[in-house]
Amino acid sequence: MTQTRPLTIAGLGVIIAIMVVAAGCANPDSTTGNASGSTTTTYPTAKDITTINGKSVPGRMLGLLDVSTMLGTVKANGLQLTVIRGIRPAGTRVAIHTHEYGGHTCVLTGVLTDFVEGKEPATHPAGTCYYMPPDTLMAVANLGTEDVVLIDNYNLPVGAPTITIREPGWPGGI
Repeated sequence: MTQTRPLTIAGLGVIIAIMVVAAGCANPDSTTGNASGSTTTTYPTAKDITTINGKSVPGRMLGLLDVSTMLGTVKANGLQLTVIRGIRPAGTRVAIHTHEYGGHTCVLTGVLTDFVEGKEPATHPAGTCYYMPPDTLMAVANLGTEDVVLIDNYNLPVGAPTITIREPGWPGGI
């Protein structure tokens, strides 16, 4: 007799992470376009950016809590594969930043609001993932009342940073 067990949030997180990692993170040339075909703008040195689409990002800046690296390895193609789990507390946000090589975030609990230069804010509830295009200004906030558990996935050259903060006043962390 075969027994089945309900899928836990942790189990769902691992399944989502494996699916996203298996798909890989696109790394198009940041001067020609991103995976959706639209052009991107490179911000190689700007560290004083305080708005996305001309507006301040709501929420208090704070790094992720309870951060753990679920996977950190070098793949056969020489790229570093990094999978990070963390908690974004209610009412907080990450500083405005870029990802040189892009990435994916999967939301396990709660709802995140993603602010991306050139796009309308988008909400991502539990059970969804979203793409972070390379060299594009962005920030994400937890505007809800429930803490968000998330998983970030990156494919990048060994030693490259996963994130580059562009906004002053960042207290540190991921």
